[in-house]
Amino acid sequence: MTAPYAAIVRIVYFRISPFGATFPNDDIEGTHVETRPALTRAIHLNNYISVLRDIGASVDRELARSRLPPCIEETPDLYVSIPVAMEWIARTGHDCEPMELGLLAAQKASMSSMHPAMYSAIMGAQTGLKRLETVAALCRVEDSVLVMHVRQEADNVRVICNMAGLERHPFICIGEWLVLHAVISVVRSVAGPLWSPSELGFVSSCRPAEAVYAAFPNARVLVGQPCTSIVVGRADLARLAFGSAASTSDLSASLASDAAQGNQPDAWEFVNLMRMLIQPYLNGGHIDVAVAAELAEVSRRTLQRRLKFCGSSFSKILWEARFELACTHLGNPDMKVIDVAMTAGYESPQHFTRAFRQFTGVTPSQYRHHGLKSDRHSGRTMDQYELDEAGTQ
Repeated sequence: MTAPYAAIVRIVYFRISPFGATFPNDDIEGTHVETRPALTRAIHLNNYISVLRDIGASVDRELARSRLPPCIEETPDLYVSIPVAMEWIARTGHDCEPMELGLLAAQKASMSSMHPAMYSAIMGAQTGLKRLETVAALCRVEDSVLVMHVRQEADNVRVICNMAGLERHPFICIGEWLVLHAVISVVRSVAGPLWSPSELGFVSSCRPAEAVYAAFPNARVLVGQPCTSIVVGRADLARLAFGSAASTSDLSASLASDAAQGNQPDAWEFVNLMRMLIQPYLNGGHIDVAVAAELAEVSRRTLQRRLKFCGSSFSKILWEARFELACTHLGNPDMKVIDVAMTAGYESPQHFTRAFRQFTGVTPSQYRHHGLKSDRHSGRTMDQYELDEAGTQ
C-alpha cells in the first residue's frame, strides 16, 4: 500500500516492460506503451485505517466522502486502487507527519497479513536468504506495481523495492514503510525479534520523524535515494529457519515456479486487474463504466478502447467480477445465498440465480452443494450478458 494527497497526484498507469498488456498510445499515433492499474490488497489500507482511528482522525466521515469502496474494512482480501487510497490517507491523516504515519502503519502490519499462499511459500524456505528471494518472486501477489530484487554487496545483501510508476509521489514514504517493514519481518523470522537493519533507504525526500530514529537507533536512514532499499548482513540471512515446512502448498509452488521462469501469474493482466478494481464496489450497488474509468484515472473512452483491445468490454468484466465474487462467498457455508447475491451486486436473488445458471449451468445452491470451482476461463460467451448490461456502457 502507499499513501497520500496534498495536491492530488494522479498516477495509475505507467510504463513497465516485462509485464502487463500493451496498448496503442492514446496520444501518439503508432506508438505503444505498457500499462497496468496500480492495486494493492485492502488489508494494507486497513492498517492505515487502524492507525488513523488511534490518532483520533475522522475516519468514518472521510470514508463516506471518499472514492474508496464501502465496507472496505470488512473485505481485506479484495484489491483497491493505490492512488485512490493515497489520496484518502493523506487527507485523513494530515495532522501526522508522513514518515511517522507510515512507520505507525508498518508497525501494525505482520507476516500474517500476507496472502496465505505467499506466507506459506516464505515460511517453507529454510534460510533467511531464501525467504527474501521468495518475497521478491511473489511480491506482486500483494501489490501489482511492486518490483523487488536481492543484490549482494560485500558482507551485506541489499533488498531493493521499487513501486514502479509511483516513485515521484510526494508521499511515497508511507508505501515504502510497509514494504520495508515486510522485509524486516521476514528477516526477524530467522534472526530474532530484536534484529535491526544497518541501513534504510527511501526514495521519498520527507524528513524522518524522531520516532523513526527511536525505532531504529542503529540504522542509517537515507532519503532522496534512487530506490527504496534495506541492507541486511549476510550472516543474519545464512541462519537456518528451524521449524520451516519441508514443502509448500501446490498454489505456493505454482506461484514460485511462475516467478522463477520470469512469468507473472495472469492475475496481473489488464482485464483481470480491472475486474479486481471494481469488485470491492459491487456491494455498494451500481457501478458504471464512468466510475470505473475515474477509479482507473483514465477517460471513459480510453478505458473502453483498452478493454476492447484486450478482447473484452466493461459489461463483460462487470459480469465476471460479480460471478467471481459470488463464487468466493458461496464457499462460506455461513453466508445465505440471498446475502451472496446482494454482496456481489445482483439486483435480486432471482436475477442472481438466472445469471449464475447462464454462466455455469447450475444454480448457486447446486454450486455450493457440489463444491464446484469457478472457471472464468471456460470459454463461455458473454454476448448475452452484454445485451442485458448495455445500460452500463
